[in-house]
Amino acid sequence: MRLPQGRLVFAFALIAAGAAAQQVDPNIRFDVVAIKAVDQANRGTLYQVTPARFESRLPIGLLVRQALEKSDFQIVGAPGWMDTERYAITATTPEGSPPAATPVMILNLLKDRFQLATHLETREQPVFYLARNRAGRRLGPHLTPTPAGCQAAIAQRAASGRSSAGPPLPTPGPKDALPCGAGRFVQGVASASGRTIPQIIQAFSDIVGRQVIDRTGLTGMYDFALTYSQESARSLGRGVPGASSPPVDPDAASFAVALQEQLGLKLEAARSPVEIVVIDKLERPTLD
Repeated sequence: MRLPQGRLVFAFALIAAGAAAQQVDPNIRFDVVAIKAVDQANRGTLYQVTPARFESRLPIGLLVRQALEKSDFQIVGAPGWMDTERYAITATTPEGSPPAATPVMILNLLKDRFQLATHLETREQPVFYLARNRAGRRLGPHLTPTPAGCQAAIAQRAASGRSSAGPPLPTPGPKDALPCGAGRFVQGVASASGRTIPQIIQAFSDIVGRQVIDRTGLTGMYDFALTYSQESARSLGRGVPGASSPPVDPDAASFAVALQEQLGLKLEAARSPVEIVVIDKLERPTLD
């Protein structure tokens, strides 16, 4: 699985979403781990997971967010180098490990090799409530119930212990159809098939840099496609650390307007308690 840097947190959350139906050993670890300095001639972003192997050349901050299943606004106390330094990490996966075990293994890798130690707190922060539009309360044209056949296929994948996120995609255009269970998250484009509202909200929280809380009352699975101005989304919150700013598209709708026109949803500013992860310790690793 190769994913754009700015959307890794959400994609990782989708893999972890199946953990509720699968009991994962909290002590599960990669069999063999190697951490090396990144070759200066090969500093491109890499994140690849196969049934037998894990590879990453991401900034450590992104791995920390994935493993903790938290967005940037939910993590405090991080050292300044966390979002700038990256290492070439390769690891072999224990045979038969389910996809839901990947975040647990990465978390234990960070604890073992980066001495990661954390604790939880609850703090009041600015948030957004996600609600349905008042006018008719009908869904927008780009938010539709997932077809029954796709829902059944996703349920079958979950029962067999496979990821519901579908196969990795090439770089398709924003209007290309998505396979059942797949997703596309690039600058100014967010779309997916077979997602619950809590999973969709995780994407929106990552995009706007602020906790989004469900007030839609919607249940079940949905397909959605959203195109918006990335700059307008960043202005709502703090944005995604490590993601480069794209050129401004003068024709793109603001994130708030796109939500209303395309999905029939809206954001309402509020304050609410938010679970925060405090990083007590994170050290550079000893290289292999």
